[in-house]
Amino acid sequence: MATEAEDDPPVWHYASYRSLLGELQRGHGIAVVRLRGQPEQAQMVYECTSRDTRWDWQVDDRCTYLARLLRDLRLDLAPLIAQLRACGPYRSWPHRDPTNDDNQFDLAVGILETLARRGNAQAREALCGYVRDGTRWVEALQTISEEWPVEWWNDLWETAAARLNPENTPHLLPAGEPWRHWRGRDAHLDANMPNRRGRPSAGNDLSETSDADLVTLLRAPETDRGTVALALRQIRRRGNPAPELLELVEHLAPARAVGLVRALHSLGPLVVPSARTWAADPDHPLVREAPRLLAEHGDEQDIPTLLTALDRLADQWCGYDQLTAGLARILMSLPPTAQVDIRALLVRRLRWLAIASPHSYERASYLRSLLLLDRQRTMKNLPAYLLDCEPQVRQLAAENVPLTDNIRCLLTELRDDPIEDDEVKHAMAGRL
Repeated sequence: MATEAEDDPPVWHYASYRSLLGELQRGHGIAVVRLRGQPEQAQMVYECTSRDTRWDWQVDDRCTYLARLLRDLRLDLAPLIAQLRACGPYRSWPHRDPTNDDNQFDLAVGILETLARRGNAQAREALCGYVRDGTRWVEALQTISEEWPVEWWNDLWETAAARLNPENTPHLLPAGEPWRHWRGRDAHLDANMPNRRGRPSAGNDLSETSDADLVTLLRAPETDRGTVALALRQIRRRGNPAPELLELVEHLAPARAVGLVRALHSLGPLVVPSARTWAADPDHPLVREAPRLLAEHGDEQDIPTLLTALDRLADQWCGYDQLTAGLARILMSLPPTAQVDIRALLVRRLRWLAIASPHSYERASYLRSLLLLDRQRTMKNLPAYLLDCEPQVRQLAAENVPLTDNIRCLLTELRDDPIEDDEVKHAMAGRL
């Protein structure tokens, strides 16, 4: 049996989704409910604040969820502040600083920033103090200046002017805050601020280019990859069906043109016959993308293709949402007696994904599909989803949860909670 080398870090795994820790790691609302009833287990929250358990740091949400837990369970912020202070300088893979492994820095900043924005003075002072003498102060400053009122961070300009030097400018985003607000205030600050500019718009701006000319650009073999991507982006933004794209797939797909699949979605049902052909050809460059096109625009005959695509994801956590949503849409268009076995199979898979997947961003899609296919049973579980880590899940639960007296009290509590997202609060106010 293979063993880990002594100097290798221990292998980390998610706890079972049936355990309280596993529920916390996945950001489930039921974990919040259980901890409210078992305050002696509250220290478990630190296991999720000391290591970022999101499957995808770019889209999965945890900051509001963890900040609310820390506040409601009255947990000391000292360990999180110490974690922030312990993080070393940023180093990209493969030379990542071990003290910053698993994105501990961004997690700590995000939770503290959320708490401060909602009135926690200790969290606010911790971040302002870190800007004054912390290692990764530029990143922390940019985070709080994008989220906090100007008056909360404007007095830090003298600190920034004194600390800014060529060593810490690689992570500086001069077009954003606070640099945009401070530009011209101090000569030293301006001198050390990189003058990064985006690509010149002349020659690259295709916003005035006609649909026909965009297609001509895509068809021309001499068009560079950047211009191809811009042309496809314009087609997608306008949303005007461009059937000519179907003729260009064999030219653009092998080159992995950025934005091709998104542009194909704008064709609507027109893409279906071609997508069926691509999905049936294992050697076609779009064989893995074609089922998602069929999920959005196909019909009953595409069910086997979508099920096969789902089976391909057996060892992964990403990509289920579009496929399962497409299957749910198609099944709901059929009589209740049609495809009964497929419907039952999909419901079982959706229930499992909703509780077992650590990729919380897709959870709203699973819940939406379950409300279509298995509404009665799903409605019974909605109250816990009001405390989920994902704002779209909380909003969906608020819009559909049965209004008992207890639920009205919970909706009122969450509607008036300053830590809740505005769109979710609006949905809760609407139900009340």
